[in-house]
Amino acid sequence: MKRFKSYMMVIGILAASFAGGAVSRWIFPTTPQAHAASKTRSTEDALRWSLSKPVYTRKLNVGDPKGGVTALIDPSGMKLFGSGKKARVRLESSSGSLALADTGGKDRLKLGSTSSGGTGITLLDASGRRRVQIDADGLKIFNSSGREVGSFGFQSDGSVGASVADKSGKLKRIDKDPEPAKAP
Repeated sequence: MKRFKSYMMVIGILAASFAGGAVSRWIFPTTPQAHAASKTRSTEDALRWSLSKPVYTRKLNVGDPKGGVTALIDPSGMKLFGSGKKARVRLESSSGSLALADTGGKDRLKLGSTSSGGTGITLLDASGRRRVQIDADGLKIFNSSGREVGSFGFQSDGSVGASVADKSGKLKRIDKDPEPAKAP
Protein backbone atom coordinates (compact mmCIF):
# COMPACT_ATOMS: atom_id res chain seq x y z
CA MET A 1 0.00 0.00 0.00
CA LYS A 2 2.83 2.38 0.86
CA ARG A 3 4.53 1.72 -2.50
CA PHE A 4 1.22 2.38 -4.32
CA LYS A 5 0.92 5.77 -2.58
CA SER A 6 4.47 6.63 -3.63
CA TYR A 7 3.71 5.76 -7.26
CA MET A 8 0.50 7.79 -7.17
CA MET A 9 2.38 10.77 -5.73
CA VAL A 10 4.95 10.63 -8.52
CA ILE A 11 2.22 10.36 -11.16
CA GLY A 12 0.37 13.29 -9.57
CA ILE A 13 3.50 15.45 -9.59
CA LEU A 14 4.18 14.64 -13.26
CA ALA A 15 0.56 15.38 -14.21
CA ALA A 16 0.65 18.70 -12.35
CA SER A 17 3.90 19.64 -14.11
CA PHE A 18 2.46 18.97 -17.57
CA ALA A 19 -0.76 20.79 -16.69
CA GLY A 20 1.21 23.79 -15.44
CA GLY A 21 3.17 23.93 -18.69
CA ALA A 22 0.02 23.76 -20.79
CA VAL A 23 -1.69 26.49 -18.76
CA SER A 24 1.35 28.77 -19.01
CA ARG A 25 1.42 28.35 -22.82
CA TRP A 26 -2.28 29.24 -22.91
CA ILE A 27 -1.86 32.32 -20.66
CA PHE A 28 1.45 33.53 -22.16
CA PRO A 29 1.41 32.51 -25.85
CA THR A 30 4.42 33.37 -28.01
CA THR A 31 3.84 36.07 -30.56
CA PRO A 32 4.63 35.43 -34.22
CA GLN A 33 7.19 38.26 -34.14
CA ALA A 34 9.07 36.74 -31.18
CA HIS A 35 9.01 33.33 -32.82
CA ALA A 36 10.39 34.73 -36.11
CA ALA A 37 13.09 36.75 -34.32
CA SER A 38 14.29 33.71 -32.42
CA LYS A 39 14.63 31.71 -35.63
CA THR A 40 16.65 34.41 -37.41
CA ARG A 41 19.12 34.85 -34.56
CA SER A 42 22.40 33.16 -35.38
CA THR A 43 23.97 30.51 -33.16
CA GLU A 44 26.88 32.82 -32.35
CA ASP A 45 24.54 35.63 -31.34
CA ALA A 46 22.52 33.28 -29.15
CA LEU A 47 25.67 32.02 -27.46
CA ARG A 48 26.96 35.54 -26.89
CA TRP A 49 23.76 36.62 -25.16
CA SER A 50 23.45 33.43 -23.14
CA LEU A 51 26.81 33.96 -21.38
CA SER A 52 27.21 36.67 -18.80
CA LYS A 53 29.45 39.54 -19.72
CA PRO A 54 32.31 40.57 -17.40
CA VAL A 55 31.95 43.72 -15.35
CA TYR A 56 35.03 45.92 -15.06
CA THR A 57 35.35 48.16 -12.05
CA ARG A 58 38.09 49.32 -9.70
CA LYS A 59 36.10 48.59 -6.58
CA LEU A 60 32.92 46.65 -5.89
CA ASN A 61 30.98 47.03 -2.65
CA VAL A 62 28.25 44.53 -1.84
CA GLY A 63 25.76 45.74 0.73
CA ASP A 64 22.90 44.56 2.84
CA PRO A 65 19.35 46.03 2.70
CA LYS A 66 20.16 48.40 5.60
CA GLY A 67 22.95 50.07 3.63
CA GLY A 68 25.94 48.42 5.29
CA VAL A 69 28.84 46.99 3.32
CA THR A 70 29.05 43.19 3.64
CA ALA A 71 31.75 42.53 1.03
CA LEU A 72 34.41 44.49 -0.81
CA ILE A 73 36.36 43.46 -3.89
CA ASP A 74 39.22 45.67 -5.08
CA PRO A 75 42.70 45.18 -6.59
CA SER A 76 44.14 44.20 -3.19
CA GLY A 77 41.73 41.28 -2.87
CA MET A 78 38.39 40.50 -1.28
CA LYS A 79 37.00 41.15 2.20
CA LEU A 80 33.84 39.81 3.82
CA PHE A 81 32.58 41.79 6.79
CA GLY A 82 30.81 40.54 9.91
CA SER A 83 28.01 42.21 11.82
CA GLY A 84 30.55 44.35 13.74
CA LYS A 85 31.78 45.95 10.47
CA LYS A 86 35.16 44.25 10.92
CA ALA A 87 36.68 42.16 8.12
CA ARG A 88 36.14 38.51 9.07
CA VAL A 89 37.41 36.86 5.86
CA ARG A 90 40.19 38.35 3.73
CA LEU A 91 41.64 37.04 0.47
CA GLU A 92 44.81 38.91 -0.49
CA SER A 93 45.63 38.96 -4.18
CA SER A 94 49.30 39.94 -3.74
CA SER A 95 50.25 36.98 -1.53
CA GLY A 96 47.44 34.60 -2.46
CA SER A 97 46.65 34.01 1.20
CA LEU A 98 43.33 33.65 2.97
CA ALA A 99 42.87 35.00 6.49
CA LEU A 100 40.00 34.34 8.90
CA ALA A 101 39.51 36.84 11.73
CA ASP A 102 37.67 36.85 15.06
CA THR A 103 34.78 39.21 15.86
CA GLY A 104 37.26 41.95 16.77
CA GLY A 105 38.92 41.81 13.34
CA LYS A 106 42.18 40.17 14.51
CA ASP A 107 43.51 37.43 12.24
CA ARG A 108 43.23 34.02 13.89
CA LEU A 109 43.89 31.66 10.95
CA LYS A 110 45.95 32.17 7.80
CA LEU A 111 46.14 29.83 4.82
CA GLY A 112 48.78 30.42 2.20
CA SER A 113 52.14 32.13 2.53
CA THR A 114 54.13 31.59 5.72
CA SER A 115 56.85 33.80 7.21
CA SER A 116 59.51 31.44 5.81
CA GLY A 117 58.19 31.93 2.26
CA GLY A 118 56.46 28.57 1.89
CA THR A 119 52.79 27.72 2.04
CA GLY A 120 50.90 26.39 4.98
CA ILE A 121 48.41 27.01 7.76
CA THR A 122 49.11 29.33 10.68
CA LEU A 123 46.99 29.63 13.84
CA LEU A 124 47.34 32.94 15.68
CA ASP A 125 46.44 33.97 19.23
CA ALA A 126 44.26 36.94 20.26
CA SER A 127 47.21 39.33 20.03
CA GLY A 128 48.05 38.23 16.46
CA ARG A 129 51.17 36.16 17.23
CA ARG A 130 51.54 32.77 15.58
CA ARG A 131 51.07 29.82 17.91
CA VAL A 132 50.88 26.81 15.54
CA GLN A 133 52.20 26.53 12.01
CA ILE A 134 51.84 23.60 9.63
CA ASP A 135 53.83 23.77 6.42
CA ALA A 136 56.10 21.66 4.21
CA ASP A 137 58.66 21.46 7.05
CA GLY A 138 56.16 19.97 9.51
CA LEU A 139 54.34 21.19 12.61
CA LYS A 140 55.79 24.01 14.72
CA ILE A 141 54.50 25.27 18.09
CA PHE A 142 55.27 28.77 19.40
CA ASN A 143 54.97 30.30 22.87
CA SER A 144 53.11 33.53 23.70
CA SER A 145 56.14 35.66 22.84
CA GLY A 146 56.43 34.08 19.39
CA ARG A 147 59.45 31.83 20.05
CA GLU A 148 59.43 28.30 18.66
CA VAL A 149 59.10 25.82 21.55
CA GLY A 150 58.40 22.58 19.72
CA SER A 151 58.40 21.01 16.30
CA PHE A 152 57.62 17.76 14.58
CA GLY A 153 58.74 17.16 11.04
CA PHE A 154 61.89 17.77 9.07
CA GLN A 155 64.80 18.80 11.26
CA SER A 156 67.75 21.01 10.33
CA ASP A 157 69.85 17.92 9.49
CA GLY A 158 67.21 16.68 7.01
CA SER A 159 65.87 13.85 9.15
CA VAL A 160 62.35 13.54 10.51
CA GLY A 161 62.00 14.01 14.22
CA ALA A 162 60.65 16.00 17.14
CA SER A 163 62.23 18.85 19.07
CA VAL A 164 61.23 20.62 22.26
CA ALA A 165 62.73 23.78 23.76
CA ASP A 166 64.65 23.48 27.02
CA LYS A 167 64.61 26.06 29.84
CA SER A 168 67.02 28.30 27.98
CA GLY A 169 64.78 28.24 24.88
CA LYS A 170 67.10 26.17 22.71
CA LEU A 171 65.42 23.39 20.71
CA LYS A 172 66.61 19.89 21.63
CA ARG A 173 65.88 16.69 19.70
CA ILE A 174 63.82 14.29 21.82
CA ASP A 175 63.55 11.41 19.36
CA LYS A 176 67.21 10.86 18.62
CA ASP A 177 68.71 7.95 20.51
CA PRO A 178 72.21 8.47 21.81
CA GLU A 179 74.78 6.46 19.99
CA PRO A 180 75.20 3.03 21.56
CA ALA A 181 78.28 2.40 23.62
CA LYS A 182 81.06 0.73 21.67
CA ALA A 183 81.79 -2.85 22.55
CA PRO A 184 85.12 -3.42 24.35
